[in-house]
Amino acid sequence: MNRFRRVAHVLAAGVLAVLGVAVVPAASAQTQPLNYQVQVTGADPMNAQDGDPLRITVSGLPAGATANYSVCPLPLRDSLVKPGTWAHDPSVAARVTAYCKNFNDELSGTEFKTPTEDVGRSATTHDLVFDTYVPRGARTPATIAFDPDFTALKKTEALKWPNNPDHKQYSFPCDENHPCTMMLRIVVPATAAGPAQTVFDSSITFRASAPGLKIKGCGGVGAGTLTGSMPERFGRTAVGWNQMICAPKKTVQPVNIVNESEDVGLTSFDKGESDVQVTGSGGTLAAQQVRARSYIPTALNATVLAAVGWAPTDRRDDGGSLNSRLADNLKFGWDELADLLSKGGLSPDSTGRGGIFTDGSALVRRNPALAAISGAANALLSPNTRAGQFATDFFGVTGEIGTSTVPLVLSSRLNGMPAWKYGTFVDLDKQKLKGSDGPVGVVTDLNALNLGDGGVHNVDAKTGQVNVRKQVSNVTLGTGNECKKGCLNWVVTDLATATENGWTPVALPNGKGGYVAPTPKSLQAAAAHTEQAKDGSVRIVPSEDPEAYPLTFIESLTAPLNPLVDASCAPEAAKQAQLATFLKAAANGGQNSLGPGLVPLPPDLLSAAQAAVAKVGTGTAADSCHEQKEARNPGSAATGGPGAAAGGSPSSSGLGGPLARSGSNGPGAAEAAALAMKAPTQASVQEARSLAAAVKVPLFPGAGVLGALIPLLALVALVLLPSTTGYLTAGKPLPAWMNRLAERVVALRRRA
Repeated sequence: MNRFRRVAHVLAAGVLAVLGVAVVPAASAQTQPLNYQVQVTGADPMNAQDGDPLRITVSGLPAGATANYSVCPLPLRDSLVKPGTWAHDPSVAARVTAYCKNFNDELSGTEFKTPTEDVGRSATTHDLVFDTYVPRGARTPATIAFDPDFTALKKTEALKWPNNPDHKQYSFPCDENHPCTMMLRIVVPATAAGPAQTVFDSSITFRASAPGLKIKGCGGVGAGTLTGSMPERFGRTAVGWNQMICAPKKTVQPVNIVNESEDVGLTSFDKGESDVQVTGSGGTLAAQQVRARSYIPTALNATVLAAVGWAPTDRRDDGGSLNSRLADNLKFGWDELADLLSKGGLSPDSTGRGGIFTDGSALVRRNPALAAISGAANALLSPNTRAGQFATDFFGVTGEIGTSTVPLVLSSRLNGMPAWKYGTFVDLDKQKLKGSDGPVGVVTDLNALNLGDGGVHNVDAKTGQVNVRKQVSNVTLGTGNECKKGCLNWVVTDLATATENGWTPVALPNGKGGYVAPTPKSLQAAAAHTEQAKDGSVRIVPSEDPEAYPLTFIESLTAPLNPLVDASCAPEAAKQAQLATFLKAAANGGQNSLGPGLVPLPPDLLSAAQAAVAKVGTGTAADSCHEQKEARNPGSAATGGPGAAAGGSPSSSGLGGPLARSGSNGPGAAEAAALAMKAPTQASVQEARSLAAAVKVPLFPGAGVLGALIPLLALVALVLLPSTTGYLTAGKPLPAWMNRLAERVVALRRRA
């Protein structure tokens, strides 16, 4: 059925193209049609989400050809009149100019900008390339001067064609229900072989849904559906596994996905509020570990510094510079990475970011793409542009707020290095901030890298992937004036997230004088060096393997050793069976359904995963009941109890055991001690607010629209449970509190 629908979409697009929009030469009828090919890579345009990366490559054009594109509706409206004669104007050029303007993208919250100037063909590859993304949104309503139904002109005796007494304005949407086109306008200059030509190509049809996790082809949430707490980076994999299990027979989805930071998710799991959880560092980030658990390796991921931007590294046919999206892995040293994240974003043309972006620095000399960036206005701004400093309120490095394996793995590798210390920071009152010049240590939240306000940020951390994506949206397109001579932003993230967004990770030292980028090969090379931690999880350990990417980590499913029970301690057979199915799928066929950027396990880790799966559910319901009571009232048992993992402070690698906590999303022991020595300041209060806000991480992108309706939906669902559970929309993640409340109501119903 899905194949049939896709074929139908293609046929529909073809019909629309034939109706006067596909390829329309502006020259005479005797002009030979251009023989060229359009290739689309990245996202599937007809099944995309807002923000999915899209590359358009036009091949076979003659030398000197240029092109541009516009977002146009399908079909393209054909109601214009010609000025003066007022006869019908079917010109595609006029229609594109009139109707395909000012399209606003929902993801960025701003206008979706296409190149300000026509893009030339590469003299190197002979291709013409647009790197963009699939947008979703609508055109800003506007009058169309020569469209009778949307003109601002009034009908008179002399001017009879206007027909807009209600002053209607023209707009069009592009979303999952309204396909649109990336309308290419290709211009070929006159040559001895023929006259100049302008053609319009509407073959790139797209649909875009809102960003988020959508489980398709399944029967919705049912009584046996598990609750899974997981960070956003694992979301697409969880969707893929759900669909692999339930879509073939349209059964209920196995897992309802709840977006929670790793420490909050581990606590939810420990209390029995979640049945399964995803972590990249075993129990290291857990605030408590009472519930006996098995950590099941499922995929390889990695912490990365991603470069987002453009550099003038190519040439057009006429010899002029040509911006290209950064696709090669820039080479960073460990000291440079440490300086980037600890020395502050002000004045990158002198000491900011440790001076790594100044002309002639080792980093710039090592990377021709950085050297080619000369700034938006003049060469003096080159370091600022390389650092990502386009405005006074952005400091060049961003990432997700919240406790995560990503900063833990990164800071554990940098910990103890001489460069891994804070710069000298002063606040607005010219007072030196406490902590300046001190070592950074191991951090579990990127926001902990900031010592205060007053323009001394190290990282501009955001809540959730969508907000991080918004921060770099302009540079992702690279079409504004600030990008004419190159532009950059930097994101600290994981490989799966970087791959989803089309960001390019940098390469890091391999210990042998070279550099290694995060690739499937380098992640699997790192995974050849593992050990079992005290909590039972499998961790990657540092090695001297030059082929291994040094910031690789293992994504693991946290699953209970004892059987699932409800609030009254009665075994939940249906959910236990679903858990067994889900875990077996993850450690077998699920390896072929991982989300973008995640790498399958090598054979030895896959065997370890299957052995860990076999342990799940082998305990007793009585033990489960005891754990449930202890975990929800931890007291002195918060770091121990039946089946608890061994405690301890972080090892030198930062991955040795559970961190001592000052709260469910607070700092580790070393961080807590440092904070205890500080007097409250405006900056520290703001940091505390940011940390507190991160505890309640919002649902996966796309679910926010339902926020106002959740209380009503909860009442309706609870009144009609269990008969209406099948009607809940598959893939719309419910908040954790709603799942837990529903479970308790069901338990009360069983008692009655």
